[in-house]
Amino acid sequence: MTTDNHRLKPILFSFPLAIALLSPCYVWAKSYTFSASSRPGYFSSAPKSSSSSVFKSYSGISRSTSSSVGAKFGKPYNSSLLQPYSGKTKQKTVANAPKLQSAAAASSASQSPSAAKPKHFPVADLQKYRRRYADNSLYQQAAQEPDAWGTRSRYQQTQTQAPAMANGGSDAFGMLSGQFLYKLLNNPNAAGEYAYHHQDDRDYRQWRAEAERLAMANAGLRAQLAQLDAARRHYGTTPPNPSWLPQGVPATAVVSEAALKSGQADFNVCVGSEGGPYYKVAQTNLLPELVEWVNVNPVITLGTPDILGKLAAGECDAGFIQGDAQADSQQMDVVFKPFLEAAHLACHVNAHTSTIADMAGHTVWIPQSSGARLTWDKFVALNPVYAQVTVKDAASYVDAINKAVQTKACLLYMAAPHTAAIDRLLNRKTLKLVAIDDPALVASGIYQATSLSSSDYSQAIPDAYSIQTVAIPATFVVSKAWKSQHADIAAKVTQKLAEVEQQITRNVQQ
Repeated sequence: MTTDNHRLKPILFSFPLAIALLSPCYVWAKSYTFSASSRPGYFSSAPKSSSSSVFKSYSGISRSTSSSVGAKFGKPYNSSLLQPYSGKTKQKTVANAPKLQSAAAASSASQSPSAAKPKHFPVADLQKYRRRYADNSLYQQAAQEPDAWGTRSRYQQTQTQAPAMANGGSDAFGMLSGQFLYKLLNNPNAAGEYAYHHQDDRDYRQWRAEAERLAMANAGLRAQLAQLDAARRHYGTTPPNPSWLPQGVPATAVVSEAALKSGQADFNVCVGSEGGPYYKVAQTNLLPELVEWVNVNPVITLGTPDILGKLAAGECDAGFIQGDAQADSQQMDVVFKPFLEAAHLACHVNAHTSTIADMAGHTVWIPQSSGARLTWDKFVALNPVYAQVTVKDAASYVDAINKAVQTKACLLYMAAPHTAAIDRLLNRKTLKLVAIDDPALVASGIYQATSLSSSDYSQAIPDAYSIQTVAIPATFVVSKAWKSQHADIAAKVTQKLAEVEQQITRNVQQ
């Protein structure tokens, strides 16, 4: 029986870990005790995605992406775009087109052109368009538009007449926008001339095949296609021009949403783990603010040392680093420092430790190449007595917690309270948070004194009191090379990042 109990311990311990990590964590903390456009329009289906490890960036430079983020990145943002339309009817007949048109007009009237934001697309989808359409003149025109989404939105707001297929056609046909092609039928002469000049475009032929199929059950659409064909016959002696567009129509309105996004600059942002605060900021704050200007691609890393290496190697264009890291001012600019990250030194509840001064002879588990490991090394440099503490490498912060509990040891973690899923794992009866109250650490000027309270960690800090610790600012940096390479949008991105800083500060409430 004793043997069976020992076998069950790892399983019983792992179960709450799994539950905690799988729980959604999109909301920032309520309080702290620190003492210091795309719209779902008229069409239903979307282009299929493909994957690749190499892409052509906005500037034409080919490089590999090290993003290891799963498909869930961007889903909360994309879902938020659909919320205003969730109650709309999905009927597809011509008779319902006026109703949908009225709803669309009302929606447009309530929004400024800049409010219409595009969806987020995974890197693999963007790569597909870049490879296939790099030499396409319409694609190039759209990519060169400095205010692509504003231009697209302003044009679409002038197109108030609903298409014959109000909600049954596809969103995109390769590079081409399904909404544009179906709405163009409302102008038979322009539709006919477009058909003539783009007759050899396989994406256009794909649209025409779908339109023919849908027209079999739609008399209005069938009549519009007949008018298109009649108008097209007038251009039989004119050489086709694959770059032709109707007067007043911008290329940004002709290409599909994914194609337009793929023509924009990539902004690869180094974050920590998918359960960490840096990833959350990228998901919740960076993506919605920057989506009109760049493609935000988070890059999962081990922590600050790994992030600094990727920034130096050009694998990341920006990233979050801890304030106690040495950032190369020749290579990167500090953009903002939105919140403080506190040092969490936690030990097994039976360990004879109440402050960091009691750590001699004990073991602390820290993930290798993590920000916490960088911080511990700083502690040792500032007070060599901490060299007497045995440091062991953990595979992750979850592993560090696991090892600290199983071996009755300690662990170190850096974060603002409640900004990451790992916090829920720290706050357990088998662990206690230990004070970091060494004056030498604060005297260095690197760290500032702060506190953690039982209101933050009711189980790891019992009895309604607080413990002292140290904190450093989370720091967002941008590569100077990226800013130089994308000088045309760098100023706009910098402006948007200033708004992001204000959002994060409000959300964290420090």
